[in-house]
Amino acid sequence: MGQPLSDVAFELRGACVHSLRFVFAAPLDYPYAPPIAESNPPSALYRRVMAASPPPKREGAPWHTGLSLDGKPFQPDAFSDRLAEVVPDEGVPSLDVPEPETVVLDEMITVSRTPGTMGFPGRDHGRYVLSTRYWSPQVDATEVTKDVDYYGEFRLNWSRPPAGPWVAVSLDGFWPAERDSADVVIPLGACDSSCKD
Repeated sequence: MGQPLSDVAFELRGACVHSLRFVFAAPLDYPYAPPIAESNPPSALYRRVMAASPPPKREGAPWHTGLSLDGKPFQPDAFSDRLAEVVPDEGVPSLDVPEPETVVLDEMITVSRTPGTMGFPGRDHGRYVLSTRYWSPQVDATEVTKDVDYYGEFRLNWSRPPAGPWVAVSLDGFWPAERDSADVVIPLGACDSSCKD
């Protein structure tokens, strides 16, 4: 999909017990993001990707606190194919910094200055939930395509096996608490041909 996160688009390609596969693209012209220099842009962007399983709590409460489906609290143990309809409540706080023993991924990625295109929504629509509400270049129900200057496809192996069926991924290291970004919470799926070496 393209899902904007802190002026970055994240598109899930797959997540299983072995690895996380995704696309990273930027910038999206998020209104509050600092601009990238136009006269001498960097040759690459560097971003920290952190994931935790089980997902971190939310101000000490379960991670799914503040998420709703059909106007009722979202129950992750009974999720279906309706993840696209899960809505973060207005003003719900961000996920907490994860406990060290729950961190299954903590890596820096390098995204070279390679042009690409992202669609909103995209192929991964409905395959995960957002931790909080976040700005999108998509207006109403219209589909939007954005050209980006930095585009990369990644496969990152977990540093330890996920401890549950859900993994939370942050492109900001789950910090600070008042961060201007959303995290994605992904149900682990089946392995595919790209899940590991």
